[in-house]
Amino acid sequence: MRIEESASGAWDGRPELQRLLREARRGLLDCVLVWKLDRFGRSALDVLANIQALADAGVRFVAATQGIDIKPGGDAMSRLMLTVLAAVAEFERDLIRERTRLGLAKARALGKRLGRPKLKHPSASRVRELRALGKSWAQIAAELRCSTGVARLRATEPRHAKGHGRAEQRGPVRP
Repeated sequence: MRIEESASGAWDGRPELQRLLREARRGLLDCVLVWKLDRFGRSALDVLANIQALADAGVRFVAATQGIDIKPGGDAMSRLMLTVLAAVAEFERDLIRERTRLGLAKARALGKRLGRPKLKHPSASRVRELRALGKSWAQIAAELRCSTGVARLRATEPRHAKGHGRAEQRGPVRP
């Protein structure tokens, strides 16, 4: 069984992690292999509890790059390493959160605009005009410098002139 997850290791409710723990309890797993411990979790309490649940189910846990190999009923040294590295991962996560929060506060204080830049969307009438000329969605998107999704969305919007509520010409929109 192979499980790959892209969610943050800070959240213990990750669906694939929960599936892994369920499969372990059912006795369907022999070993869980992770690249690094912080990929398994960032909260020391959650990591230790989840690895204990694996050990209770008779499942071996291995963190490949850190020399951690927890066997059911395993040795004390591996458990010590596990505990220390789990605490370090949680500490690192807290530092990242704190630095991010401070950086955002400083940027706000300096009047910087945060978030993604606002994009100018093409006008719905221009998209419809190009479509009426027989251009493909990809051609329209390239010409108007937007995604095909935005072009399609604009083409299906109500027909208002420049967003001021005045009616434009009526006619069918070719999807």
